[in-house]
Amino acid sequence: MVERTEAELKEKLEYALQLFYDDVLEKKDLRHFFFGMDLKKVIDDYHLYKHFVMAKPDRYYKEMVMQTAPSEIQIKAPQFEEVLISLQTNMRIAGFLKTEIPKLSVHVLEVIEETRAQKSDAEVKVWKPLEVTNQLVCDYYNNNRTDARLEKNGDIYASRGFLYPFWTRVALDTKQIIFIGQAFATSSFTPVAEIQALCAQINEKVTQQNFSVREGPNGAVLFARHAFSYANGLPVRMLLRGAKQFSASFEAAINMDTNQLLVKKLT
Repeated sequence: MVERTEAELKEKLEYALQLFYDDVLEKKDLRHFFFGMDLKKVIDDYHLYKHFVMAKPDRYYKEMVMQTAPSEIQIKAPQFEEVLISLQTNMRIAGFLKTEIPKLSVHVLEVIEETRAQKSDAEVKVWKPLEVTNQLVCDYYNNNRTDARLEKNGDIYASRGFLYPFWTRVALDTKQIIFIGQAFATSSFTPVAEIQALCAQINEKVTQQNFSVREGPNGAVLFARHAFSYANGLPVRMLLRGAKQFSASFEAAINMDTNQLLVKKLT
């Protein structure tokens, strides 16, 4: 694994983005991808929103990458593939390793797709930090074909519309959004060691999320948590996409429980 400082990574990535941006603008059939966007906006938005991109299953980076921009501004699939190839090619020119490029290029492109979407938005889709509340997030979930409710402690419990129910916590003091997934043992007598063994298997297979085991009052609990900062604003499309991906990774973990150690659904 190559070791780089944050400053070195930033410089290398910005150089790759400059090469990529110039390359796309030189191609008549691709230049509309950056319509109305200058290079500074592309770079600035990447640094603002990169931590909202959730890691994907390893196979995702090897298969056809899907567009994440709204359907009305998506480009033709062959053009999008050319854009991805251009980005990966210019990352190689900028000095990134062949092993780094598939994952990093997909994450970079997802942020660029958000920038493209913001350019065409009729209304603001990035909440200012002081606007963010648990009620606002709960309402946003419910307005997007999902079911969510506020718990007594203020956490948002989301169920229908997600593959596996989970909680979203808005930490106002640290300006963080935190996704929390839990699966409870089917019995308080279920050996913790068995669930820990299952957890180890899950972490080996579901590589995009870290799982752990905690002991609760009614037995062991399979637990996962993911947090990101909204101190620079909260892009709501990326929030919902991240929530669905977090839920999907938990569902993938639960599906590995062939011995019925855990309760499959919460109410």
